[in-house]
Amino acid sequence: MNLNDYFSFTQGEKRGIVFFLSIIFLLLLSFPLLDLLKKNEKPDFSEFETAINAFEKAKEETQPTNNFKQEENTPENIELFSFNPNTITDEEWKKLGFKDRQIKTINNYKAKGGSWKTKSDVLRIYGIDTAHYEQLKSFILLPEKMEHQQKSFSDYEKKDFPKSEYEKKDYTFKVDINTADTTELKKLKGIGIGYAKRIIKYREELGGFINTNQLNEVWGLPPETLEKCLPQVIISNQNIKKININTASAEELKKHPYIFWKTANAIEKYRKANGNYKSLEDLKKIHLLDEETINKIKSYLEL
Repeated sequence: MNLNDYFSFTQGEKRGIVFFLSIIFLLLLSFPLLDLLKKNEKPDFSEFETAINAFEKAKEETQPTNNFKQEENTPENIELFSFNPNTITDEEWKKLGFKDRQIKTINNYKAKGGSWKTKSDVLRIYGIDTAHYEQLKSFILLPEKMEHQQKSFSDYEKKDFPKSEYEKKDYTFKVDINTADTTELKKLKGIGIGYAKRIIKYREELGGFINTNQLNEVWGLPPETLEKCLPQVIISNQNIKKININTASAEELKKHPYIFWKTANAIEKYRKANGNYKSLEDLKKIHLLDEETINKIKSYLEL
């Protein structure tokens, strides 16, 4: 095989080479054309700049100025004279450099019972600044500060206080928590009117106290307070209010603090299914009730 064989092409190969060369040539020509087709335009920010300028202008227009404050707070021409701010007239306020708006506020303050007791109180007037106050300070006919009168214990001893207010209470007094009213309950150590009302409220819900441990169930009664008053507490079990389980509905039963809805419903359903209860021991036949629950509620139940 000689060298010419490597450079000889068939007719089809020649056409293929020409075709690919043509494509390459066209691609090379296309790059300048693409640059010409691109839009050579800069972004138009004019609308955005207009909006920004409008915002800045609006901000400047709404920005609070100090002109009013300066005019209101630091008057240039004022007439100084000795004065008591509690008694001077509107005209005198004006002479001292106060504007109508300030004088209106002052009159409203006085109408509501307000007054100035010391010189520094004047500094609280609406619109007055430190410079204006310093101009007026030496002319204000008020003390620099209040003189608090200290009363000695002997001053209080001269008053006729009721003996009950200062004499020590007798904490040996016994109180029956099933019959006592709020006055009697307040004789218990640590028990005030609030706790007394709560004890009575819970007593009515229970139907009466059976034992002193039930005071632990009174809402909000602290254990330490209960511990203090227990030595005075006695309980009479004669006035216990009981619920008849042969006549009471579930709605009536569930009102008792120890009887929940499920328990009340179970007691009523058993009665409807088996007839009236013969004894409180029949409650043990209700599977929903355990012995602890029965022992807790049976002191408040009857047939």
